[in-house]
Amino acid sequence: MSRNAIDNHPVLKQIWNTTRNVSYFFTILIAALLGLSIIVAKRTNFDLKIGVWPAIGKIIMALLFITFSASIVLLLIQLSEILMKFFSESLGGKDLFNIYFTKTATPENNYKDFIGCRNLNFKVQEAMTAEVFVLKLTNITYYVMGSMLLLRKIILWFLLFVSPFLAILFSFAFIRNVGWIWIGVFFQWLFYGPLFSIFLGAVAVIWKAGIPFSFDFSRAGKNNGYIYPTAINILYGGPAQQLSTLNNGNYIDTFVEYVITLLMLWTVTILPWWLLRIFRDYCCDGIAAMKNILMSMYDQARGNPPQSPNPIPIFSNLGAKLQVPREIKIPVSIKLETIEEIKKTKTENISQSLNLSVNKLTDIARVETNKQTRETVSRNLQYLTNPVKAETPTQRQKFMNIRTELFNRAVKEDKVARQILTATSSSRVEQMERRQKILKDIPQTKISSSVTNAITSAISNISSIANVAKLTQTTNEQVQNVLNSFTKNAASSPTKITDAISKETGVSKEKVATILQTTAQTTQTNQQVVKQMTHAIEPEKHVEETITVPPTVALEDYEEVKKMWKEQYEKGEVPVTENITSRQQWVDQDTIFVTNTLNKLLSSDPQVKNQGLDDIAYILPIFLINNLKGEELMVYLKAKLEAAKAVKESLDREKEITEKLKAQANEQFVDVEKPKVKEAEKTMEMKQELKIYLFNNH
Repeated sequence: MSRNAIDNHPVLKQIWNTTRNVSYFFTILIAALLGLSIIVAKRTNFDLKIGVWPAIGKIIMALLFITFSASIVLLLIQLSEILMKFFSESLGGKDLFNIYFTKTATPENNYKDFIGCRNLNFKVQEAMTAEVFVLKLTNITYYVMGSMLLLRKIILWFLLFVSPFLAILFSFAFIRNVGWIWIGVFFQWLFYGPLFSIFLGAVAVIWKAGIPFSFDFSRAGKNNGYIYPTAINILYGGPAQQLSTLNNGNYIDTFVEYVITLLMLWTVTILPWWLLRIFRDYCCDGIAAMKNILMSMYDQARGNPPQSPNPIPIFSNLGAKLQVPREIKIPVSIKLETIEEIKKTKTENISQSLNLSVNKLTDIARVETNKQTRETVSRNLQYLTNPVKAETPTQRQKFMNIRTELFNRAVKEDKVARQILTATSSSRVEQMERRQKILKDIPQTKISSSVTNAITSAISNISSIANVAKLTQTTNEQVQNVLNSFTKNAASSPTKITDAISKETGVSKEKVATILQTTAQTTQTNQQVVKQMTHAIEPEKHVEETITVPPTVALEDYEEVKKMWKEQYEKGEVPVTENITSRQQWVDQDTIFVTNTLNKLLSSDPQVKNQGLDDIAYILPIFLINNLKGEELMVYLKAKLEAAKAVKESLDREKEITEKLKAQANEQFVDVEKPKVKEAEKTMEMKQELKIYLFNNH
């Protein structure tokens, strides 16, 4: 506390110079390998997704950091030393290290004048044991305090030596997080000194004013207060005690005050390190952000989907008519309240406990159609992404522990843990990489070969072209160009083919649609061909019919999802919002929403595709966590859309019938006075009615 270390000593700079030169070599080597990779990629037409100028900028920044790393680290150390000295001198913390057991005011004379430690009087042996123990504990306390300060300084020196290597660590994604951890450790020990000085100075001020407890020192130094016999000749006592032979922690108040002072010194030593460790692990936004950048640690390899608990097979001989399920899934009930429970739980079971594990599309439908489950999943995903958003301290600590354990497992190549963290990452770069993998699996819709064959035959038929040109009020050349462009783009253009044809031929989109529709109707009598042609012209209105169920999805699952959503739209609770107040509005808006989403996902524009993924961000993490593919996402949305359209048609028919009944009920009937007839005519009329009645019964 009284003699500062020489942080800028030449020997420290000498060691740093060695590590700096090694870092220069590795940085130049990385730059050379990067340049070679870019050259090879250009010659082989392989896209590395690495910009030349951004890479050059990063290399320059790395070289600058290596050059000035010592200056940066030493500047931070000096600032912390200034703060530490300020708090120590202003609050008087350094005075607590001036411990003298004799009247001479130097520590060395303490040992010269020291003549013994124990009183061999058998009457004071119990007091001697207690007093010697307290003295040894005091020695340990001051040794630990001094050792922590010396350890802090040594660690800062060693981190100074390795500071140039940070530029190397940040150059590679899979070890980048190590660099962030080094930085966190550096700042933890850097700020330990100032915090230690604040707490030590606070103890000094409290000791000078008196520890705020109700002590009674009226018996101190008096014979009637001599309860515990003095057994040592080293006078020890608390900060408020006047040390003498008769006042040596020799009754309850003086003894307890001394115990409290030792506890305060231990708190000064441990609390700063503990607070900074908590700050580094949980509370620092910078550390939380670096943990969320998963690309610094993971290779983004697509892993196997999480496996559900092994089902228990049940074999039955009850006959063919009685169908017994071949496997039963036992629900997993797991407590994840403490870090010990989390560490003992498998990653798959953690995912199931948080309702994040699904194996089939029907499981996703159950999540969406069950309000309570949907809210639980949404809340768990939000808390996993940022545990600070948890409502209670217990929940916050729970999800912090879960997230930390998942990080530790992901480092050990746990694929399920990696998928959970990737899906809940707040890193925009990480999200875009995962999205690209899903978008690659989305199948591109193709125009039916029967439609293209019909158009090809129409092109070869001059009379057909002339007929279409006449009906659409265009020229033969325009019709032929449109049909040629359609044949060329039919196999490659996924949606809105009229845009591509219009751009290529210069014919307006309206005319292109009219030409194609007229061609299909005039050259074919097959209604299926006409239907497919109409879908090709206006795919946004029939998008679900362009999506086929792939072999990876069981047809039973697809039909079950459609059935579940149909029941939900018909009988489920209406999610009342500002724009939705009835079931009809709910179904109508969902129909439009899912249709637009599918059209965006099938678009050829990458930006529009990402907008489609943004629209379904509420269920996208479930697909990412369980490693589901883009084609499964499309099939799920297709089933949901078909269910919504079916219910919409039913509601529209009911609405139409209801309106007709209301119209009939509102009609006004007028009573007309019956004409007077003769009695004979009435009799004949009655007879006639009777005949008709008998005839009808016959």
